Amino acid sequence: MEVLIFVAVLFLLLITGLHIGVALGVSALTILVIFQGTSLNVVAQQTFNSGNSYALAAIPFFILAGDLIMKGGLAKKILELTDIVTHKIQGGTAMGAMLVSVFFAAVSGSSVASAAAVGKNLVQIMSEKGYPKKFVAGLVATGGTLGLLIPPSLSFILIGSMIGIPVIDLFTAGIVPGVMQAVMLLMMTWWICRRKGWEMPAAIKATRETVRSRASALKSIGSASGVLFLPFLILGGIYLGFFTPTEVSAVAVIYAAFLSVIIYKSIKAKELWGISRDALYQTGMIYLILIGGGLTAYMLKVLGLTAQIVTVVGDWGLTGWQFLIIVNILLLIIGLFLDGVTVIALVAPILFPIATGLGIDPIHFAVIMTMNIEIATLTPPVGLNLFVMSGLTNISIQDVAKGVGPYYIVLFVSLILVTYFPQISLVLLN
Repeated sequence: MEVLIFVAVLFLLLITGLHIGVALGVSALTILVIFQGTSLNVVAQQTFNSGNSYALAAIPFFILAGDLIMKGGLAKKILELTDIVTHKIQGGTAMGAMLVSVFFAAVSGSSVASAAAVGKNLVQIMSEKGYPKKFVAGLVATGGTLGLLIPPSLSFILIGSMIGIPVIDLFTAGIVPGVMQAVMLLMMTWWICRRKGWEMPAAIKATRETVRSRASALKSIGSASGVLFLPFLILGGIYLGFFTPTEVSAVAVIYAAFLSVIIYKSIKAKELWGISRDALYQTGMIYLILIGGGLTAYMLKVLGLTAQIVTVVGDWGLTGWQFLIIVNILLLIIGLFLDGVTVIALVAPILFPIATGLGIDPIHFAVIMTMNIEIATLTPPVGLNLFVMSGLTNISIQDVAKGVGPYYIVLFVSLILVTYFPQISLVLLN
């Protein structure tokens, strides 16, 4: 009965346009205080615990670093560099665009930030070379999802802090699946360009401005060297033991600000406050969802629903692989209507105990959940990357989704591979 009341209150609050984090918190509070008689002191303590995590302190810094990269126009430096490698390949600019997306995935930790950081420059450059906007939007939207899988990943930070898994172990588990997915996306990009006849090698060879001299190549490398060092600073700093993930997030902000303000002078010092303020707004929305989701998880625990679900699933006699089929379908459906942070906050506390009870490695399960969230950012009606690229290209959400179309195949195939071959995500840990 209480669960039905919770759902009804939540639905009514969402209809009014209330932020989902606040709606979750108020709905859970209604059940806990009115129907369960829970003390407000206990509720306050649970609210505090939801955000009281050292790992979570990395979120605002990685968001700010991503915003500095995006507004500092650092993506263009890397695109000029990748053109040296890819300009003689059919679809070379598209291949370079995907490489740029992979690069910024290893810097920002956010799917939306990755897409936004490279989207504006890539749309202009690729449109000038004859690529349809729909394809460009789909490519950049898909490439941006790698920001959730390749470390540093905000999804892994959230899961690690909620479930109690070391964030650095989750980062390590995401490397091989992330690289595998990046290679598959590059292959799909090349195949699409070849099939459509876009940017043929003969045309490239005949166009003198795309053929780089050794001097211009060296100039591009020198110009991009500062940006190139950023992922080495982040990942090297973590894995060499110089920084924790939280500490390196702050270092990334300082370095990104140094590049944007001092080296490239693409951002004025007085603009830093506005960029920081926007990052704080984004962080606040994430924390609201975490608090609301934390209260909801506590409510389910008080009601005994979490334990009942674990018992029921155990009574079904499901094997691990059967459970993973159900989980993937469930997360794909939920992802149609909720953003990734909300999905993690709502279902992680319920699904992880069931998964571990069935003998599924929690780190492997975290990678599976993150890959489902990748797909959720690209599925209408609330796929955030679709909205980002729709705004940058001035085309409809439906057209962006059509541009993503072939890449859905890659994402689903990679999800299946990682789901049923755990060593893909665990090999570096083992």
